[in-house]
Amino acid sequence: MVQITKAEFDKIGPDYKGTYMDFQGDHPEWKGRRTAFLPGYGTVLFIEGVSFEII
Repeated sequence: MVQITKAEFDKIGPDYKGTYMDFQGDHPEWKGRRTAFLPGYGTVLFIEGVSFEII
């Protein structure tokens, strides 16, 4: 799990972060969690609490 600070998360542009919307109903437990494409990881979508945490 990747750990980033709140300041690092705030630096990520709005085009690269948002909230998870479960359109297909595959992961209802993830709905509403923050998501982001973190710098240095390419096009990997990170989901808060699953693949990254803000410390």
